[in-house]
Amino acid sequence: MNFRYLDARRLGAVKSQVNISNNSTITSVSKDGEKMNVGFVFSSNYEPNIGLIRIEGDLTIEDTAENIARALKEWEASERTRLPKDMAEGVHNTILSNCIVEASLMARDVKLPMPVPLPQVTLDKNKDYDTSYIR
Repeated sequence: MNFRYLDARRLGAVKSQVNISNNSTITSVSKDGEKMNVGFVFSSNYEPNIGLIRIEGDLTIEDTAENIARALKEWEASERTRLPKDMAEGVHNTILSNCIVEASLMARDVKLPMPVPLPQVTLDKNKDYDTSYIR
């Protein structure tokens, strides 16, 4: 995966609840020798108009010649809007898993909330816990 463009902007102060929407869009698909190159845009939008993160890049996919041909055919037949479902799922998951990490670092730099919620620990108040770190 190659990032070509990174942009993080804080547009306003966080005053109330923030809604964050993450999106990945495939923008181009082309054959690159025996491989396939997929261009993409990942974005995190912070509403109401708090900020945005945008990442553009390319993903190189290695697969069988048959699957690459099938993907290119579907891309062209759909007027350049989609890949075969089985391949699109893997491509979007790869884009999201890589870009969420990068977007989290970018959000920290411009003091925006992380684009995904962190896990929260909740302890039962009626139970005693060993609070030592090392066991």
